[in-house]
Amino acid sequence: MDKKLKVLTDPVSNKIIQLIRVKGEITVAEIIAENTGIPRATIYRRIEKMVEVGAIHVVSTNTVRGQVEKVYAIKDIFVHGSPSNEDNLKLTTMSLMSILGQYEEYFQGEDADVNRDKLFMVNYCISLNDKDFSAMLGEMNKIVDKYQKKQGKEDARIRSLYLLSAPGGEKNE
Repeated sequence: MDKKLKVLTDPVSNKIIQLIRVKGEITVAEIIAENTGIPRATIYRRIEKMVEVGAIHVVSTNTVRGQVEKVYAIKDIFVHGSPSNEDNLKLTTMSLMSILGQYEEYFQGEDADVNRDKLFMVNYCISLNDKDFSAMLGEMNKIVDKYQKKQGKEDARIRSLYLLSAPGGEKNE
């Protein structure tokens, strides 16, 4: 679980996963073409690690000029909870620390501007039954997927959007 979480919270791996989510299936050559600022070797290493932890897998191969080219797709990008509360707390802490690290890096930069970069944090306390909550999450995913397919335009900027469901302070009975 720790290896998978480490891979999935890595910014380069996350960019690759987002690209695969948008395209459905993709080759390394296509990933490299979309991520010109990331060295080829880094992309190859991240893909190898993502395959190793089961986040992505090879769905087919093509022969291009005598070389085998692998086509990748998402396999399992979710880090599933464990029966152990200690493991789940560790998982949550690692995820939040990764996000905190991204903010720390951003604010240490000389050109940090929260208004220009549209950084925000919103907390909505809602009371829904499980069915309505699942429906709401499904609708939110559809909206994000719609806009995720628009990425790659010339003036586009990479932004991380996190959705976190946290306990509301009530005891479950």
